[in-house]
Amino acid sequence: MQDELHVFVNRRRFDAAKGLKAVATGADIAALAGVPRDNAKVEVEAGPDRMQEVGIDERIEIRPGMQFLVTREFVLGG
Repeated sequence: MQDELHVFVNRRRFDAAKGLKAVATGADIAALAGVPRDNAKVEVEAGPDRMQEVGIDERIEIRPGMQFLVTREFVLGG
């Protein structure tokens, strides 16, 4: 039996019904969390206590249970 495709973004569960795709970009993951691609930083759990940055246009194959962290990058201008 195949596991239902789902991920956790900022500890919230997302599945296909909430817009998750089998192959997603960093921007797709950021959109799940409601963060615009222009100021999103996306990371995926790469091991115990280790996160790896995902490029905003980088395509990744989604596996059930993946953990993502999406934060906003603030750009200060003058």
